[in-house]
Amino acid sequence: MQSYIQAGKVTLVKGDGLVKSDVEDAWSKANQDRPVDLVLFTVGGALKFQMSKGFFIETPNLTTKCASNLLQAIVASNPREMPRLVAVSSTGITKKSHDTLPFVMRQMYTYMLPSPHADKLGLERLLQHAMGRPWEENVEPNEEVLPSDWKKDYPAAGFLPNMVVVRPAFLTDGRETATYKVSPDDFSSYTISRRDVAHFIGKRLLPEFDTWSGSIVNVGY
Repeated sequence: MQSYIQAGKVTLVKGDGLVKSDVEDAWSKANQDRPVDLVLFTVGGALKFQMSKGFFIETPNLTTKCASNLLQAIVASNPREMPRLVAVSSTGITKKSHDTLPFVMRQMYTYMLPSPHADKLGLERLLQHAMGRPWEENVEPNEEVLPSDWKKDYPAAGFLPNMVVVRPAFLTDGRETATYKVSPDDFSSYTISRRDVAHFIGKRLLPEFDTWSGSIVNVGY
């Protein structure tokens, strides 16, 4: 990273994604020299454990709130052309996706990941609205994650259509293999390394963004 910073190819902006003014400041600075044409959203929370709570994330609406602040900052800046956006979510957060998981992963997701997946469901509710896709679930995210009146803060559905939502299987720190499966349809998969998710985004998705735009893509082994 240091070499890119020294070459003037990266600018770091200090802030908190949960603080709306910080996100607005970062977005403003990112657009100073030229309009931002691509946004990569990969926010996720660290899982914690307590005997009284089980597994949880400290901020239950972390990804949803950060995405909300980002989307509102983009809209408020009134760009001449909306940027492309790639957002990393997760498999197993919708009923259909969860039902497709292998039995072992369904059990683990049910007992270990209800908190982060509730947050990811809120994230996807916002993203699918921004993309203009019909909401695929029969239920809304719980209000701890996304208030019931959230739509008042956004334009009509479809205001940011050039978006791809990537749903990776359970993330690991494994090596890059470049031999993963990719599909817009839910499929049974166990894991995928973060390096392979990065490979997919950098080597396959971005060079052919128009092909993937407007889709939700599952990635896994």
